[in-house]
Amino acid sequence: MNNTIQKQASHWVTRLHSADCTEAERYAFDDWLAENETHSVAYQQVLTFWQQLADIEPHAGVELEAARAYLRDKRQARRPFSSKRAATLLSLLLVMSTSPFFWSWLHTQNYHTAKGEQANIELSDGSHIELNTDTELSVQYTDEARNVKLQHGEALFTVEHNSAKPFAVTAANGVIKDIGTRFNVYQQAAKVSVTVLEGEVSITTVNNSTPHNVKPNQQLDYDNNGQLTPVSQVDVNSTTAWQKKLVVFKAQPLSIVIEQLARYHDVSLRIADPRLQGLKVSGVFPSDDLSVALNTIASALPIKITSTGAMAFVIQAAD
Repeated sequence: MNNTIQKQASHWVTRLHSADCTEAERYAFDDWLAENETHSVAYQQVLTFWQQLADIEPHAGVELEAARAYLRDKRQARRPFSSKRAATLLSLLLVMSTSPFFWSWLHTQNYHTAKGEQANIELSDGSHIELNTDTELSVQYTDEARNVKLQHGEALFTVEHNSAKPFAVTAANGVIKDIGTRFNVYQQAAKVSVTVLEGEVSITTVNNSTPHNVKPNQQLDYDNNGQLTPVSQVDVNSTTAWQKKLVVFKAQPLSIVIEQLARYHDVSLRIADPRLQGLKVSGVFPSDDLSVALNTIASALPIKITSTGAMAFVIQAAD
């Protein structure tokens, strides 16, 4: 069956289910149906799919509501959704519905934050995800599992435990599985840091298939090759200070401090003299006020910070 006939069938299903379908259109449909028996077959296939769309509702309510909100926005903007566009969309859905990727897409919701932005997401099962600055992740819920893919950035997970429907976070080459817990995942360029606040998680990587358990006030890192570092004790309040728009440094090199501050601002921060990179910084700084953070650091170290543009600064040794 060629695509032209399928598109025609989609058009007729759309029109016949429209409130403004005219009597003349119904007669034209009857004529089209009588032209060739393949028309009847195509119409029944599209009609069946149309009717089955209602079956998606129990499994993808959140995603469908997002789609409905999009369509409402279009209507409020007075951009007409013509029968021709509806028929084209229906044809596309008919083709995509035969692919497993369609169903994967249907169950997946994407979230992201810009630099300096944070977001709080409430999932359908009562779990929560808090996104820190410059973070992107996707959430896929199915009947068997709850899967999150962290593309980059940092997120704090508060999980409603359900042994029949496990919750897992994939970050780089590792998988973090919840055992009823709150945990923070920070995916950096060269490593992923997993910090547990409550409960417990198990971590596996491409090079370590044996689960490594991490408990409260503990952190485990792994690199992009899946190599694990030993579990360490950490101050979770410092790890999650970003929730209060704060960053905490305890004898951290200036190079690391500048890198961390740059996460929250669309800014260029450059250390002109490499000898300054190892200077140690300690303190609590606001993540949302770059001027205060830089001035505080400059007052505590033998450095000066000079503006070289609207959002560009160079760090040099003090005179």
